[in-house]
Order: sequence, then C-alpha cells, then structure tokens
Amino acid sequence: MLRRANLPQAALTDPDTPIPEDRVRALIANSAVAAGREDFGLLMGAAFRLSMKGPLGLLAREQPTVRKSIDVLARYLGRQTNTIEIQVEEFDGALVFMPVLLSPRSRADRQMIDFTIARYVQVFRALLGDAWAPQLVGLSHAAPGDPAPYHRQFGRVVFDLPHSSIVLSAADAYAPIPNADPDLARELTRLVERGDAGAPVAMRDRVAELIARLLPGGDCSVDQVAEHLGVDRRTIHRRLAAEGVTFSALLEETRREMAQVILTGADYPLGDVAHRLGFSSLSTFSRWFRGAFGVTARDYRQGAQG
Repeated sequence: MLRRANLPQAALTDPDTPIPEDRVRALIANSAVAAGREDFGLLMGAAFRLSMKGPLGLLAREQPTVRKSIDVLARYLGRQTNTIEIQVEEFDGALVFMPVLLSPRSRADRQMIDFTIARYVQVFRALLGDAWAPQLVGLSHAAPGDPAPYHRQFGRVVFDLPHSSIVLSAADAYAPIPNADPDLARELTRLVERGDAGAPVAMRDRVAELIARLLPGGDCSVDQVAEHLGVDRRTIHRRLAAEGVTFSALLEETRREMAQVILTGADYPLGDVAHRLGFSSLSTFSRWFRGAFGVTARDYRQGAQG
C-alpha cells in the first residue's frame, strides 16, 4: 500500500520522515478499499496516541487544564504540520474544537475527515481518561451505510454538517489534568520552540507544497507562489537556484508526482485529474501526460491498479 501511494517504507519507522498530505490521503483511501472497510479512517484515528505528537504531545499533557492543552496545541501545531489548523469556539456552556483540514481535497475526503476527528478524540481521552466521550461529534460528510462504528467510537454523532468538530462540556474543557508538572512544561515549551529553529524548511519543499495546493486552481505561477510566501519572484528563483533546482523543473516534478498519486489512488474521471493538475482541458493534459510518462493516462491507471 505504501508503494501504491508512492511513500517510502521509512515512513513506518521514522517519525520525522516528511509525508505529503496527498500521499497520506491516497494511502488511507486505497487501504479502505482494499480492506473493504468504510470506517478505515476511523480505525486509523482510534489507534492514535498522544505520545505520537512527540514533544508537543508531552507539552499538552503537562498543562494544568484541558483548555490550556487545547491552547498549546492550537499555538504550536503549525510547527509540526501546515495541513491542519485548530479553531475553538465557546458558547452555551460548551467548547467546540474544530481541527480544520486546510487542503480542499482533504476537507472533502471521508477517510481524512474520520482519521482527523478520531485522532483528536484520542488526544482528549489521553487527557480525560479512556472512558471519556464527547458531548457530540459533528462530521461534514454524509452518513455511512453502517453508522454503528461511529457511535461506538464517539457516542452521539451528527453527519452532513458544515464543519467537522468535537464538542466538550465546559466541565471537561476546564477539567484539571492530574499530576501536571509546570517545571516540565516550561522545559518542554523551550524544546518545542527550538524544535524548528535549527532545521529550516528548504525553499524547494515550501514551493513544492504550494504548487500542489495551487495547481487545482489553474493559476500556479512563480508570481502566485511568491505572493503566498511573502517574497518577490527574484527571491524564489535565487533561493531555488542555490538549492540546485528551477521553478519550472519543480513544477514539472510536483505535477508528475501528483499525477502518479491521483491515478493510483481514487478513481477520479480523467477530466477531474486534469483539473487537479492545473490543466484547462483534458486534451492538454493528455498530451502532457503522454510526453511525461510515455503512455496514456488511462493505460497508466490500468497498469498501476491492475
């Protein structure tokens, strides 16, 4: 399944191996189909443990209250990933915790939604006890054929909502965390805040990520990327050149990788694949694909999925 999603086996053993979100989505979607389990993402999320968040998970565990833990996660999560943003709202004696998937494709993917919500429910269980259940879990996808696994995992669940969320009572949100150590929390804060200072993200990685995000909109120019990064195009070209790559080469490389992932994963119509790769027409995509891979996209998909 890792090979089909174009992921290295090191991803299983090295927690620091960077994994593109599109490939994670393909891996879970393919595995759900292979396993015949509509709730595969739910099962993946239920296997999550707070320790898997590394120092940030430990820092959350050492906060005086659950609410403080939420604040820590919201504040520092961007140092671990740029695919999720935590939003929090409080009203009517409840706290609504929303882990927002920033990629439109992930927000529309049932397995990624389930995986994300289930793993944050596990985070709260690490803080509040294994028997804890939320007041409500809201999911933005349609109800599955069999909702029983969702009720077993979450308790009360509502489907087809505008946003996915976890609702905690005020008592749970402000519950004290037993044995929290403020001295350890201070040391962990220093560790988390130093965590990315010594390992700046390469420009090519930042640009490749933005290319993957901008391609479906059809406007993936160096000027657009520069605007998102808050620099000018000359800076993009200069820093990429220092890393031994050009913008056009990186655009081609990223487009090829995305094409492989999409065509070996979900069975999207080729017109949709063309759109996701930034092509204005299927014919333009078809000519590019044959030039890039030496076969038609249809033949490539049949070979990859056969």
